[in-house]
Amino acid sequence: STKRGDIRINGSGSTGGGAYDSVIIRGTGKVAGDLSCNVFQISGSGSVDGNLEVEDGKISGSGSIDGDLKAAKFRISGSGKIIGSVKAGEFIVSGAGTVLKGVEAQSVKIEGSAKIGLDCNAESFDADGGFEIGGLLNADEVKIRIYGMKSKVREIGGGKITVTMGPAHGFNIVRTIVSMGILNPALETDTIEGDEINLENTTAKVVRGNSVTIGSGCNIGLVEYKDHYTKSADARVGTETKI
Repeated sequence: STKRGDIRINGSGSTGGGAYDSVIIRGTGKVAGDLSCNVFQISGSGSVDGNLEVEDGKISGSGSIDGDLKAAKFRISGSGKIIGSVKAGEFIVSGAGTVLKGVEAQSVKIEGSAKIGLDCNAESFDADGGFEIGGLLNADEVKIRIYGMKSKVREIGGGKITVTMGPAHGFNIVRTIVSMGILNPALETDTIEGDEINLENTTAKVVRGNSVTIGSGCNIGLVEYKDHYTKSADARVGTETKI
């Protein structure tokens, strides 16, 4: 096989797309065209003006991919933006990443705030912090820990769905603000549908599942359950029905 070269852009350089081994952009560098590589990194406000296909990639500044992303593993740890859709094995957002279209991945991990414009489909979805999903969040296992930010998703579907208040450690300032009533961290969604559902601090119109636990801080319009239902004393539920 042909040896693929490397690209390093420091500053404001630009290069054409193509197939490379590793591409590192520092500064405002630009790749014009579709890019395929093994290792990819933007640590400034650089951009790829096209689609990106990569084994292991990272945006740690305010970089952008102006097309679709296909990756085995990709991390956004700054305010990176992907204008198209994401298809990944492992997709991690530990900053304030934005994906304008949808995300399809084996695992999605959010440790900050993330915005996904359309649907998010994954085998496992794990979020600490605040996120917004414009469409449906669908995963075999959904784990959401709420801190000082409100999270919004249109609908959630899955096997096991757990929403809890995050632990105090590491978020003491947030806890203090919350206890002062300045912020009201919660998850807001229209519908939650799953097998095993366990919720805290969630506002939803409809929750439907086999086993449903509605915990503290919840405000639910309608609960429909098959096998098992428990509700915390301070949770608000409009109607509850065994189906």
